[in-house]
Amino acid sequence: MKFEKKNHHYVPQFWQRGFTDAHGKLFGRTRKRITEVSPKYTMQENWLYTIFDIHWNPSDSLEDSLSVDEATAAALFRRIKTHGSATTTADRDELCSVLALQACRHPDIMHLGHRRAKELGVAIASANSLTSSAFTNLMATFCISPSDALAIYSLMVAKLPEQLAQELDELNKLSPQDPRLPEQDALRATPIICAQLQEMEFTLLDAPLGKEFVLGDTPLPQDHLSHQFSVPISKLVAVFARPATTPQAIMTRQTATQAEVDAVNKTQWDNSLHIVVGSSKAVLATL
Repeated sequence: MKFEKKNHHYVPQFWQRGFTDAHGKLFGRTRKRITEVSPKYTMQENWLYTIFDIHWNPSDSLEDSLSVDEATAAALFRRIKTHGSATTTADRDELCSVLALQACRHPDIMHLGHRRAKELGVAIASANSLTSSAFTNLMATFCISPSDALAIYSLMVAKLPEQLAQELDELNKLSPQDPRLPEQDALRATPIICAQLQEMEFTLLDAPLGKEFVLGDTPLPQDHLSHQFSVPISKLVAVFARPATTPQAIMTRQTATQAEVDAVNKTQWDNSLHIVVGSSKAVLATL
């Protein structure tokens, strides 16, 4: 297996480059300062998407697959970031896929998914001490259906408590890189989130003259995504999503107010993990 890539971006470089100035410069603001930065070194973690087989051989296969997805996403962003351009149903569908993947690939979400899987293990191991009804209710907090919960319950109560305790101990010892429970499994939720996004209404917001959007290293909210959110795709275009009252075939488009641009930028700053980037030091200084 090929294993050559180290520098893995959880916000793709092409996306960040959409926020450079006329000279190709990108500026970043951390909690301490504003400096010129390079997309090559921002919004990335080493070996974030490296996966291992059962013999602990590392592979670039996931990172390579994400690179293919990013090329498709880059083409989409080029099409829809032109001021006033029309979009198609296919563009809308593709944007849902791009945003769903972005929601899953953030390191915070991948770490949370690994921890949540272990919490599920703790809950399953408690089967012997619960009634089937109580166990079903507990499984519901993990979005497991009643029928699946009862099937799990039947399997678990047939085991001795000591056996369940041993299996739970083994589960808790698994690292985020272990091929039996890799944190990259969070990306498997992409189709589920995409389906939820398809139910929302999307509006493209063009920045008014003299205003620009910025991009944080946590572009999308990490919970309640289906309620409402905004995300910039370039310094001049952002996406606003909200629950739809009627099915939407294509995205609408309008010029954002100055207040809307400010609100989008503030959200990017408030949600950021380490850094927010943009084409202007002055704009970043206002966050």
